[in-house]
Amino acid sequence: MNCLLCHTPDTDLFCDAFKCSHCGLVFKNPNVFATTEKELARYLTHQNNSEDLGYINFLKQLINPLTQFLAPSFSLLDYGCGPGPTLSILMEKLGGKVHNFDPLFHPDKELLNVKYDVVTSTEVVEHFKNPAESWEELINLVKPNALLAIMTLFLNEDVDYKSWWYKNDMTHIVFYNQKTFNFLAEKFNLEILFNDSKSVLIFRKK
Repeated sequence: MNCLLCHTPDTDLFCDAFKCSHCGLVFKNPNVFATTEKELARYLTHQNNSEDLGYINFLKQLINPLTQFLAPSFSLLDYGCGPGPTLSILMEKLGGKVHNFDPLFHPDKELLNVKYDVVTSTEVVEHFKNPAESWEELINLVKPNALLAIMTLFLNEDVDYKSWWYKNDMTHIVFYNQKTFNFLAEKFNLEILFNDSKSVLIFRKK
């Protein structure tokens, strides 16, 4: 099967998924991808909101390292914000003029015709059914010399995929490692500014 990200045929079976030897992406068989209706039902079970201290602290894993690269004022798009936008509220307090986009909950496609100083995407990229197209859309939203900050659990070499809880969510279908991020950086002319080697990575668009 061709890789869903780099489109090369250099993939091998990896437990019940596929792994690309060229870009490192691990992806489930597209035949088992959930329908939009099932995805929506799953997302509506999430209890994430701006009143949840645990969720706020979770988001701060991305916000705290991001603050060192922010200008005093900036435009920001939270791409894949979900039903209860929270990150945007926190970023407004840091001087941002923020917007929320989500294909299911905040589907204002006009926001995708603008470029931003900062684009954030937390717990989103693992849901990409067409990662090649979705990553290109995501990166095209970023101004030159601007920031793209993502959060997703990394599938590093020390992770046992068979027992990895993160893959058990039916809406989690593509997984990334350092090789994948290096591929994205080279393909889209990005610089990796921050990488905690676990779940947070910040790119600058060259």
